[in-house]
Amino acid sequence: MDTAEDAQQPSNLADRRHTKKPKFSHKPADEPMDEDISDSKREILTLFTNYRNTLDSHYDQRERVIKCSRDITALSKKIVFSLLRITQVSTPDAVFRDAERQHSQVLDLFRKISVELQGSNSLKYNRQATPGLQEYIEAIGLWTFLQDNQLISKDQVLQRLSVANADGVVEPLVSVTDEDYILGISDLPGEVNRYCINAIGKGDHEAVKRCLMFLRQMKEGINLLLCGGSVRDLDKKVAVLDSSLEKTERAYYSMSIRDSELNAQCLNGSVALF
Repeated sequence: MDTAEDAQQPSNLADRRHTKKPKFSHKPADEPMDEDISDSKREILTLFTNYRNTLDSHYDQRERVIKCSRDITALSKKIVFSLLRITQVSTPDAVFRDAERQHSQVLDLFRKISVELQGSNSLKYNRQATPGLQEYIEAIGLWTFLQDNQLISKDQVLQRLSVANADGVVEPLVSVTDEDYILGISDLPGEVNRYCINAIGKGDHEAVKRCLMFLRQMKEGINLLLCGGSVRDLDKKVAVLDSSLEKTERAYYSMSIRDSELNAQCLNGSVALF
């Protein structure tokens, strides 16, 4: 015969099953702790609170670097778009002045991000900062190609990034690693190819020839780098370089054949007149 205790047992089990256990309270270090907490527990709470604050600070700084890098990327793309208009204007100086104005805005962003990349943080947050830096190198690389018909060097990149500090000493705002430089100029062939296509529309044969020679030299240099060792993400950009070089070669060959045929027709027509 069931007793009263046996009848109440299932309900007690159900009550215990649905009863929530009290959660452990994480109190900040600056809040007073209960008097019944032992010194050892108090030390553990303080230690993990410091860990939490350190991680929060790290993630906040990381997000600031990412946001600033995205802003640098956006402004650098605007510089590229401005430079590609050079085939549509009669005076290139106007294009370069517009690019210089946008370049000063990019330097303001580099001043902002340089605060976050002091000391060892330049390596700690390099993965988050390098996309904007690579896009910037691509933009000023196109600028140097259009203005001087040569590949920008790492020293020239650092010179572009250099400003005078409070003591009057001129130094780069951020550090540029060899990997950043290589990956930055590896994005350049795509923009050179776009400039080449625009030049074809204007009938500028010399510009197309310059693009072809430039891309061939870049291909040779990057092949030497690949022989010496691997660079992160470089393989993906080599495929773009090969595609841009092939398009430029096809465009140059088509122009050359068309010009030779046109010259032959003109010559035959002139001979027929006599």
